[in-house]
Amino acid sequence: MKRATYVVTPHRGYFDPTERWCRENDLRFEAIHQIGLLEDGTVKALLEVAGTPPQVRSNVPDDLSRLVDRELSADDGRTMLQLRYEPTDLNRRFIEPFHTTGVIVQYPIVYVDPDRSSLRTTVTGPDDDVQRLIESYRELADLTVEAVSNSLPSVDQRYDDLTERQQEVLEMAYEHGYYDDPRGATYEEIAAELDCSASSVGQILRRTESTLVSATVANRSYDSS
Repeated sequence: MKRATYVVTPHRGYFDPTERWCRENDLRFEAIHQIGLLEDGTVKALLEVAGTPPQVRSNVPDDLSRLVDRELSADDGRTMLQLRYEPTDLNRRFIEPFHTTGVIVQYPIVYVDPDRSSLRTTVTGPDDDVQRLIESYRELADLTVEAVSNSLPSVDQRYDDLTERQQEVLEMAYEHGYYDDPRGATYEEIAAELDCSASSVGQILRRTESTLVSATVANRSYDSS
């Protein structure tokens, strides 16, 4: 098992042409907290963006090309934009390796140079799969490998990396039986305790779960290899 961190910059300066439109309209992406292909062929992405929700809303019109739906929320002082859209062929080629290889992506993926859509990504997985993912990107982008190691972060380390807000929401959900079987609480009930929206609770929990599950599976796979 390998853990690799790399920076990838698409040759065209964007992963999707809409990114160029967003830059021209002062919409700045800061991080990707989740992204993936759905069964219907659309992409679902959770992005951290600069600006307040009203500012972002004014810069992302409902009739934006290939946009299926969007949802904005505020999370611990950050503005989160959830999108579902129809990808271009180029965009799909960047996302597919996350599904077709055995790597686990460690979110968030951070924009280190938003003006060129440069992203810093960390993945873990079998040696061959990590290498295959990196090579598939070299045809589409400039890629610099920053670090490669055999060491994997423990679940405790990943928990410590969570923001205070993520820890607060996770602990509140656990205390109220959200992870019991049957489930003992809803997003709405947890949100009422935290004085935030149900959609914010859902987004925070999904990101938190992704972080902790990725660390758990990666370490289990590493221990058994």
